[in-house]
Amino acid sequence: MKGLYGFVLVLFAGGLVYSSYAQAEADSHKVHHLVIVWLKQAGDEAARKQYIAASKSLAELPGVLAYDLGTPAAIQRGRVNPAVDESYDVAVSSVYESRQAYEAFLQNPEYQRVAMQVLRPLVEKYQVFDFVE
Repeated sequence: MKGLYGFVLVLFAGGLVYSSYAQAEADSHKVHHLVIVWLKQAGDEAARKQYIAASKSLAELPGVLAYDLGTPAAIQRGRVNPAVDESYDVAVSSVYESRQAYEAFLQNPEYQRVAMQVLRPLVEKYQVFDFVE
């Protein structure tokens, strides 16, 4: 049993080291943040423009490498694809230097002000997708 116990400890410790390494590795990669937004006034062009205009200043915050906004592209695909959802009003695609940069962005007072006072009052619902390179 002693040999099996030692083997399990080595595996466990190795897993902790790998986990710490994997976390540190993930921390140093760019973070991509995709938000799909459905506005309270669905399809309202003025509300879309207001959301996009209010969001643009966020591109200038520290740690932001890219900040793009847009509306459904209405691509003609030649056949119906149930995986395609164009029911949203605005999409936001942003890239951050690292996980720490993204987390700092989320805590930035200017982001907090714009998000809470300007953007969220326009929003019915939203979906977020975050991933690292």
